[in-house]
Amino acid sequence: MILPPPLMTPDDAYRCDAWHPLWNIVAGAGAGAGGRARPLLYDFDVSGMVAGRHPWFTDVFSAEFVPSHSQVDAEVLAQVQRTRSLFTRSELDAARREFVKRRPEAYQALDSAVLDTAGKQKAREYLDSFFKAIESDDAFYRPVVVAADTKPYANTSRAPVCASRGAIPIGTPVSEPLRTEGGLIQVTVLDALWHWAPPVRCPEIHKGPVWIEATAVGKDFPK
Repeated sequence: MILPPPLMTPDDAYRCDAWHPLWNIVAGAGAGAGGRARPLLYDFDVSGMVAGRHPWFTDVFSAEFVPSHSQVDAEVLAQVQRTRSLFTRSELDAARREFVKRRPEAYQALDSAVLDTAGKQKAREYLDSFFKAIESDDAFYRPVVVAADTKPYANTSRAPVCASRGAIPIGTPVSEPLRTEGGLIQVTVLDALWHWAPPVRCPEIHKGPVWIEATAVGKDFPK
């Protein structure tokens, strides 16, 4: 039995129902599943590894967030960081260990795939970015907003940024401080939770940087 994918709603802000925080996954159950549902991934045709690029990228993310200035690195990092808001630390660490253990098999599958040179190169970029983002605690548990009601500011005078969207969601990744003044730090925000995604327009967030309270940022998330 395959359970249907989540229905899209006209007013959703994350492109799926709040009941279904993961994209492109359905649950399947059958005689061989021992009574347990198993996740089934779908819609590979629109994944970055297959499509190569996303026309919506600059409406949501900024390649400036990563030192490489690579859209692939930024996209993959955002997807990986999103999981920190969905699972426990033990679940995240167990999944990371399992993926890293199977890294040779992933590259072997890519090497043996019937793809042209450009396709393999793009797929390898995504694989490289993925394993780089999860392989160490330092890479994975990077700074995120950990305090409720954390507002983004345009300057040290606390001029509001996109005030209609309220506070920055807990779990949103931020860069290392670019500048520090008083109790504020200037950071680039990675909108991993799609809080400012279309139809919302907030170039101040997507182009950045912004100022936030220094005490609002930490790496110990989830605890």
